[in-house]
Amino acid sequence: MSEQPNEDAVIPHRATALEGERVLALAAHPDDETLGAGGALARIAVENKVVQLWIATDGEMQEGAGGDRAAYGARRRDEARRAAAALGLPEPAFGGMPDRELTRRPADLERELARLIREFEPDLVVCPSPVEIHPDHRCLAECLYRIVSGSRPGDADHEAFQFLRVAFYELTQPLLPNLLVDIAAQQERKAQALACYTSQQLVRDYAGAVAGLNAYRRLTLGGAGPVEAFFVATYPEISARSLEQFRSAIGPSVFRSGSTSTAPVSIVIRTRNRPALLAEALDSLRAQTARPREVVIVNDGGASVADVVAPFREAFAVVLEEREVSDGRSRAANRGMEAARSELAGFLDDDDRCYPDHVERLVDAYRAGPEPVVYSDAATVVYDRDGDGWRERSRSLQYSLDFDPDYLLIANYIPLHTILLPPPLYRKAGGFDPALDYSEDWDFLIRLSFATSFRHVRGVTCEYRVFAADDPGHAAAGSPAFLQGRRRIYERYADRRTPEGLGRVIDRLRTQIAFWYDRDGRSQGELRYQRSSHRRLHELWEKCSTELGSLQMTKRDLETERSRLLAENELVHARLEELFEANERGQKKLSETYAEIQRLNGILEQIYVSRTWKLHLLLDRIRGRR
Repeated sequence: MSEQPNEDAVIPHRATALEGERVLALAAHPDDETLGAGGALARIAVENKVVQLWIATDGEMQEGAGGDRAAYGARRRDEARRAAAALGLPEPAFGGMPDRELTRRPADLERELARLIREFEPDLVVCPSPVEIHPDHRCLAECLYRIVSGSRPGDADHEAFQFLRVAFYELTQPLLPNLLVDIAAQQERKAQALACYTSQQLVRDYAGAVAGLNAYRRLTLGGAGPVEAFFVATYPEISARSLEQFRSAIGPSVFRSGSTSTAPVSIVIRTRNRPALLAEALDSLRAQTARPREVVIVNDGGASVADVVAPFREAFAVVLEEREVSDGRSRAANRGMEAARSELAGFLDDDDRCYPDHVERLVDAYRAGPEPVVYSDAATVVYDRDGDGWRERSRSLQYSLDFDPDYLLIANYIPLHTILLPPPLYRKAGGFDPALDYSEDWDFLIRLSFATSFRHVRGVTCEYRVFAADDPGHAAAGSPAFLQGRRRIYERYADRRTPEGLGRVIDRLRTQIAFWYDRDGRSQGELRYQRSSHRRLHELWEKCSTELGSLQMTKRDLETERSRLLAENELVHARLEELFEANERGQKKLSETYAEIQRLNGILEQIYVSRTWKLHLLLDRIRGRR
């Protein structure tokens, strides 16, 4: 069992600034931007960065709108202008889309967001998170995530996306942040901006609620004052993860397993002696927002998996065929597809898995048409052993190309488990060729491409898993079996490759190479900059270390001198105590002497005034003594 991470590995324990030179701040309604990110935006404004605010809806459907909704919306927009000014930000732009209806207009919203990013060219976009409860907040985040994750090298506007960062903020639902911004210095400004939204405060105490949330976010930090929380993701991170996978990683999703629908889909799984991985693959299908209606499992000559399959029968119909002797991967796939009884069918190898929105996104794409075959993207994820399980080492997006039948004749860029198609079309294309032990899926896709066009869904919905341990079930790229399988495919479809098609593929490859060469150049430049910065920081660290050593020596000398002076001070105090005691004894003796003198003076006074003393004086005079 892997060791559980400490809390500081789960949530930040130090504050960090939200960095951006050109910042696009998005809000579904007037006040979202101030409630969720007002303090961080005010900090950015102080640094004189370029900021653009964009508010999607007209804000007319709030509970306090009353009869004149147009006037209410105008009032909220005016409040947004005054709030922006209080934060030191420019006047916001307004999308004017109907309040509470963003979920009905995702295509319009995506087009508008893509336009904003192309024209403004931000390096940071600030947006509500996809775990929000309010459907408008959530829809805005989902549309932004889709257009960012769907951008690909070669697109005319990819330059605007490839280095983009997105900072998701929280409003109606706390998220699990990876960045906390200390806004204690901006607390008053944020309060003034929130006070501008008088119409909203009449509905409920939004300012009080967010103040509590910002106070709570101080929990893992030192000091005092409010803190805003964000989850910041880069384009590479977004493009290699499905929306539902990302959503579940940063907070509780409003979508649950099977909550969307039961999809008219059969998923065919080929398995052999990998029960633990099979259970994970089945679990990924059970977690689908739109669960497949049927799962067909073909156990190709391995140990029985009936016990592994049993817990999943409540989630979907299960067809299990267990073969005593292996007939090969191709025959196993064909048997599975023959048993499929749904409108659509797909594949999932037992060592791969789907993300929760895989089936739903592919079915939606199929319904949108017109292509009868749809496919998405798969992230390649490399795993290392971690106790009894596996730990993710790296993640990349290797497979993401729009459909190109000529390119398919050169290389397979479509992992089999990213595809959904009608079973009759599978059979029409001839299914898998049992004569092929490797690249049988590539061979099938080539033949399928002769019959129809495919529709590419730009977005990761599943993963192709690579395990560090040796896996005899797969031929590694460059291995003799892999090279032999590729040669057979090349020979089989040699007559299909035309000079025109090859020329177009070569041009596309050259474009890709140029893109990656340019990206590598940028990365090398960034690496050189980081190395230079590292050297400067190291030199500064060494200088500070030297100065610190000198200061520590001075500190030790001062501490020694302080100890000596304290010792001397103790001796002086002891001597003073002795002197004080002697002084007290002297004072006491002196007091006693004064008292004796006074006593004797009193006696003398009495003698002087007595008759005896007077007679004594008279006799002395007579005798001639005085």
